[in-house]
Amino acid sequence: MNSLERVRLSLGTAIKIGLSEGRLDVPPTTAFFMTFHEGKCTANCAFCPQARESTSKSDRLSRIAWPDFPLSEVMNQKQRLRTFQRACLQCLNYPNVDDDAVEIVRQIRQVYDGAISVCIHPVAKASMENMREAGATDIGIALDACTAGLFDKVKGRKRKTRYSWESHMKSLNAALDVFGRGHVTTHLIIGLGETEAEAAKMVLQLYSMDIRVGLFAFTSVEGTSLENEPPPSLSSYRRLQAIRYLASNRLISEDDLRFNPDGRVHLSGSISGIRESLSSGEPFMTSGCPGCNRPYYNERPRGPMYNYPRPLTKEEIQEAIEETKLL
Repeated sequence: MNSLERVRLSLGTAIKIGLSEGRLDVPPTTAFFMTFHEGKCTANCAFCPQARESTSKSDRLSRIAWPDFPLSEVMNQKQRLRTFQRACLQCLNYPNVDDDAVEIVRQIRQVYDGAISVCIHPVAKASMENMREAGATDIGIALDACTAGLFDKVKGRKRKTRYSWESHMKSLNAALDVFGRGHVTTHLIIGLGETEAEAAKMVLQLYSMDIRVGLFAFTSVEGTSLENEPPPSLSSYRRLQAIRYLASNRLISEDDLRFNPDGRVHLSGSISGIRESLSSGEPFMTSGCPGCNRPYYNERPRGPMYNYPRPLTKEEIQEAIEETKLL
């Protein structure tokens, strides 16, 4: 089958545009597409159900089901697609996927006027330029791991793929040249084995490069290499959410970070207004590209809620601030 004949949609997207049935507790604000490919991704990331050696179902990405539909049928839902704040194309790794991404973006742009993101592995700068010309406004290149050593362990050389920390960092810099500062995003998965210090320092480094950071809590998925590993502690994740938010607003620098002997991060006592900065609840909501809420991507509806896909209640804000243990 031609890979451009069909496309996967996140289940929430499919429900919202009327191609699947179901109830949405929190509707997605981003229309999520994924390239369709017979078989698994050629990469072998240890946490991913799409990995080459994963025994997970091929219609899964993290906890979410991604049913496939004819691409033309999806594009016919243009009125409903226009209700989203953003469209995002997730790309598997297979030969010529960058060409497929360009064509899918071009078709989305014909029916959708908003922001369009492409999440893809490192590709040639010329391919990025083609995506930009086709209508993409943003690009995401996921590091996932917070250090080079951990990257090699979970998705790099030790995974027998062509991925490397160096190529990903080089590609992020190339993306800045093509899409511009403020239009490049990366993902960091918390709970892969990093320390809080390593995660916090990486977050600050990325924002110093004007690269947006989307934080994810590690979620074990049956059939992956890490299926038996636990999620991060909620308190640790809350601290890193707070640091990401403060860094994104240029309210802290690495000089403001302090670390306990056990590796727990806290902030210099000279910083004022931390509670006020966190009191909107926004630090504890889904982070990354504007207009993206990813409902229940790494949570179950019954909780715990790592990334809130909606504004928090006053009680939830107070609880999340207390969970940071920064004050």
